[in-house]
Amino acid sequence: MSIFIPPLIDKAYDSRRKADLHSIKTNLEVYYSFAEQYPEELPGCGQSLEYKSQSILNPIPCDPVTKEPYFYQIRRGDLQSFRVYTLLSNLNDISISDVGCLGGCGPDCFYNYGVSSANIDLVRCSFVCAPGGGREGSCELYQDTELSLCPKVYYTDSVCKNECDDPENRCENASGKQKPY
Repeated sequence: MSIFIPPLIDKAYDSRRKADLHSIKTNLEVYYSFAEQYPEELPGCGQSLEYKSQSILNPIPCDPVTKEPYFYQIRRGDLQSFRVYTLLSNLNDISISDVGCLGGCGPDCFYNYGVSSANIDLVRCSFVCAPGGGREGSCELYQDTELSLCPKVYYTDSVCKNECDDPENRCENASGKQKPY
């Protein structure tokens, strides 16, 4: 009997990534309880998240493979919500589906896992039949299908079941193609 080690290592790294994001989320809520706002940015990898010289999270965790920081997102000028994203290696991880990131999440739909403050959702991406597109229509990735009033959402189906030739399946507008935040 042989065991193929790389998938097991990837799963271990993904478990670490998910635990890191949940630790960041929990500690951001602690920070908020003191500051009544979330930090404008997270300290660099290995540094301490502090409020008035009190350490909240030390050290700030970073991706176990790339050693890069996790993507932290706040709304400019509004420190009342946050999102933190990462990219899991195992694309079959059930957590990707659980958080609704099968079509990608976050800026440019690059990430597939994330956490957020309770008052905001992750930006989730899905394939839809875009408005216009001539007689054949076009299947495109949108970040906010509700904003575009899309009648059908195809999630990870990059050809939209070849149904974009029917104008009834197309979004009413393109305002949700890229959500500004």
